[in-house]
Amino acid sequence: MGRATPDRSPDVLTRVAAGVVVPVVAVAAHGIGGGSVPGSAGVLLSGGIGALVALVLGSQRRRSATAATLSTAGLLTLAQIASHLSLMAVQTPSAAMHHDALLPMLLTHLIAIPLSAGLIVAAAGLLRALTSTVRCLFPPPRFAASPPVVPVRWVAPYLYTGVVVGGVGVRGPPALP
Repeated sequence: MGRATPDRSPDVLTRVAAGVVVPVVAVAAHGIGGGSVPGSAGVLLSGGIGALVALVLGSQRRRSATAATLSTAGLLTLAQIASHLSLMAVQTPSAAMHHDALLPMLLTHLIAIPLSAGLIVAAAGLLRALTSTVRCLFPPPRFAASPPVVPVRWVAPYLYTGVVVGGVGVRGPPALP
């Protein structure tokens, strides 16, 4: 068997979860702050920012839980700022936010971002522990080694056809005139 490939499922879980959390938290906080759900253009922009976060978020495999949580929270904070700006840019004038609703929106962001980052890192660590445990309990099957392949050299058989006395045709020296 060759070298074991590292399990990438915790990294995939981290990226997908961060990509999903960005638009969900942005729309929820913006909805709390404005009292209404943003338009489809804002949700689409926020989803694009979430996809960008999923692409940018690196592997958290070799980091401590604290460092991974802090880096994820920092990236989610930047994404929330960008999502907030994009939601405000496409907002219609009739759906303008009230100044007294900014505090609930800010509190929603302040609670949701660190909580989301901690849950994402914890879920990735739990998935990593679960997959390594399953791999230890159920190792991949080892197949019997096949014998080494020896190259075969093929030699054309010698076919004895007997003595050839004459042949068919008129081959011979040229005729003299």
